[in-house]
Amino acid sequence: MSLTVRLLLVCLLLPVWAYAVPCADWPMWRDFEQRFIQADGRVMADESEQHYSTSEGQAYALFFSLVANDKNAFERILGWTRDNLAGGDLSARLPAWQWGKRADGTWGVADQNSASDADTWLAYTLLEAGRLWHEPRYTAQGNLLLANIRLHLVRNFSGLGMMLIPAVSGFDLAESGARFNPSYYPVQLFRVFAKTDSNARWDEIIENSFALIKAAAPHGYVPDWQGYVPGTGFMPDLKSGDAGTHDAIRVYLWWGMLDRHDPMAMRLKKVLYGMNQWIPRYEITPPLSVEARTGQVSGVSPPGFSAALLPYFATMDNKRALHLQSERMIAYQFDGLIGQDPRYYDQVLTLFGQGWLAHYFSFSSQGQLVVQWNSSCSAKK
Repeated sequence: MSLTVRLLLVCLLLPVWAYAVPCADWPMWRDFEQRFIQADGRVMADESEQHYSTSEGQAYALFFSLVANDKNAFERILGWTRDNLAGGDLSARLPAWQWGKRADGTWGVADQNSASDADTWLAYTLLEAGRLWHEPRYTAQGNLLLANIRLHLVRNFSGLGMMLIPAVSGFDLAESGARFNPSYYPVQLFRVFAKTDSNARWDEIIENSFALIKAAAPHGYVPDWQGYVPGTGFMPDLKSGDAGTHDAIRVYLWWGMLDRHDPMAMRLKKVLYGMNQWIPRYEITPPLSVEARTGQVSGVSPPGFSAALLPYFATMDNKRALHLQSERMIAYQFDGLIGQDPRYYDQVLTLFGQGWLAHYFSFSSQGQLVVQWNSSCSAKK
């Protein structure tokens, strides 16, 4: 039995105070780094012929390297992201969301558009790295990136108010409406932004993102996308309908990791009840897809969905469902990673879900990152 599996089993049995192991290593991060991160800091998020890397993959890896107190990996990941997705300057432009082999056979940015979920995770991680590592350079970079997010990705919608849009372009609807992705609004991150940059009215964005999720989830399940048109309000997305799949699973993950004292925690709990009722009442594994408007479910999800729901079921205090998903993670673990053919998305969901459950990290009621290592731990160079 691997160290990661043994750790997870211990986590389910020990009280919270027993987790504090200063300067502890994170085995799964090491396995992920070896398998998915190149020496230059590029995260391999796709194994197609194009071998795409994404701003999301870079942002998540940057966050995990901070949690692991791995400054060497942090610098490599940040450097590749800056040089290849932002033209060498993250203060001057938002990072492109996709990089890889282009149609003409050359390598580089394949889609210049941004992705606001990646941008917010990057800004948050830089701000928290500056605070935790006492490094003003990271804080400054985080502030500049956040200013760019405010300038290009925050918009005031008639009848709704301030909202974070998914990207600079490509998501507009008629009559000054837009498509929104409910998984792009982790409350923890926006709490820190509200303290850092009051000009963007992040508290208002938090409230409006709750309105979005509440309107989209009449049966406790969230879709991947939701539309909004002034004068009409929220509506099913015109392109993807109301199906909740690989994007939506993160909504339950972000909420599960939200500090219970956050004012939004109980309000979201009353909205996001679907998975808690489904498992184990009807099935033992999460569905691949849920129709948010009807509550109809279909398909068998990959193991990463179970990992994403670990914090959710822990916070819901659904011990039976938590145990079933933990067992599924053990059954799918091979050589430190999840799945016999490990896929990037399963691994990042697992790093979030298992990492939080094992108390490698958590979030304070103010949204700040709380790490297992402390100030006496030297960052890995």
